[in-house]
Amino acid sequence: MMTMTTIHDVAKKAGVSIAAVSYALNNKKSIGKEKKELILQIAEEMGYVPNSLAKGLLKGKTNIIGLIGTDIKDPYLATLTFQLEKYARASGLFLLLGNTGSDREHEQEIIKQFVSKNVDAILLFPGMYEQGSYQQIVNYLRKVKTPLICLDRDLPGVKTNYVIPDLEEGEYAAARYLIENGHKRLLYLGGDTLHITTQQRHQGFKRAMDEFGLSLSDSNFVNCGYSFEEGYEAVSALIRSGASLPTALLTTNDSVALGAYKALRQNSIRVPEDVSLIGYDDIALPTIDALPLTTVKIPLEEMARLAIDATNQLLSGGNMTLQYIVKPELIVRESVKAIELKL
Repeated sequence: MMTMTTIHDVAKKAGVSIAAVSYALNNKKSIGKEKKELILQIAEEMGYVPNSLAKGLLKGKTNIIGLIGTDIKDPYLATLTFQLEKYARASGLFLLLGNTGSDREHEQEIIKQFVSKNVDAILLFPGMYEQGSYQQIVNYLRKVKTPLICLDRDLPGVKTNYVIPDLEEGEYAAARYLIENGHKRLLYLGGDTLHITTQQRHQGFKRAMDEFGLSLSDSNFVNCGYSFEEGYEAVSALIRSGASLPTALLTTNDSVALGAYKALRQNSIRVPEDVSLIGYDDIALPTIDALPLTTVKIPLEEMARLAIDATNQLLSGGNMTLQYIVKPELIVRESVKAIELKL
């Protein structure tokens, strides 16, 4: 088994004290030029790598941020993680990634493991669990003095830091755009009504319908989850049922939208000529037949920047609660057809 070269090994070979090696490695003026060059040369020859974690522990800061997600394969989470890493690196911070698989106990275990590794802060994509479990987590992290910043969704009833999108406003904009283009028979596809994020989207949909005096019932909603496969299966089942199709589909994300698109195409139902389609997130996803999808863009780069800025503020010793809500934007492409004069 290979053993790492230590600062003691470098000092011994160079015939100097450990303090002298430390001065050389940290470019201190307390050591002469020739001796410093000799020590640096020996350190390089021996393959010595300073233990940044040990240095961080001495300074009370490791520059490591724990990032915990529910499903790192999810395109939305993966895209946001990419942006977070970019802004973290620019701030001299590094991400340590944990994947919960939407398992509450696993999430709690990862948090404890991250704390044991002395991460400076934790960025968390909360799972869809009851409020009480998160109050315990928030209390625990406060006790061990590890800042917590929630991403994508807040924790209702629990005071904490967060950076989240205004999902209701985004869905309102999408529904309003469809109604203004003559659509009155709308169907919301995807998500789970037990989840706060789905409830927020539904509220935006309902607000737009109410504004134009259009009625809603349970038949306007199909809960089918969040994946491409679930969107495909839900629309396939709807077509097989023989029920009258809506003139437009609002979907919980772009993955569900593209699954729906596949099912429609396989049944010779054209988008947007026969059914209009709107996604959510504006994530770059490959398709067999590229669809210029009208969607709601969540500004993930802005979310990442705000999250890392908040992290730095909290690490600087600020005794504050930082809460940011970013505004989504409707991105109009070619998957919606006006079916009558605009209102």
